[in-house]
Amino acid sequence: MKKIIALALGIMFFLNNMTVVQAGSPLSGNDIQHFMNAMKPLQKLGKKHNFEENSQAFTAGSNMNEFSPMTNSLEIIKSHEAYGEFKKIIRAAGFTDADEWASTGDRIMKAYMSLKMNEQMTPEKILEMQKGIEEVKNNEYLSPETKKQILNSLGMAISMGGKMSEEDKADRQTLKPYLAKLDRLFEEAK
Repeated sequence: MKKIIALALGIMFFLNNMTVVQAGSPLSGNDIQHFMNAMKPLQKLGKKHNFEENSQAFTAGSNMNEFSPMTNSLEIIKSHEAYGEFKKIIRAAGFTDADEWASTGDRIMKAYMSLKMNEQMTPEKILEMQKGIEEVKNNEYLSPETKKQILNSLGMAISMGGKMSEEDKADRQTLKPYLAKLDRLFEEAK
């Protein structure tokens, strides 16, 4: 049980700290490179300004179709004094506008998370997580809000290994060669 809760909390932490090219268009290497080009300057911007107060907006939904961390963060920054700096950074990285950055970033993050979870998800691990879901549901010591967050994270982790659209499969394939570089960039962001 503790392992399941720790895994769910780890997923939530990862998703909360993650500082869609138009539908129908597959991700390209250029899209991924533009996103990576923006990462370090955006990390610096994040350190310069405090976006922590709205960090709950970065949480994911209960499945991968609702996973949109970059769109959520864009909604936060649009009303922030740093929005002008943000737009300059994403334009310099190769994006035409903030919405393009957000939709591309959402797809990249979805593909990245899916690939990382699939590396770790064995049939035994999925079965263990499904048992953990029942344990969380029946745990009288967890608040309803905490249960909901844990169950959403576990459900999303399980769904990442499930059915994917052709677009999701194509995005994962395009992203694979960039995984090591993205891992390094995310590690540097910690």
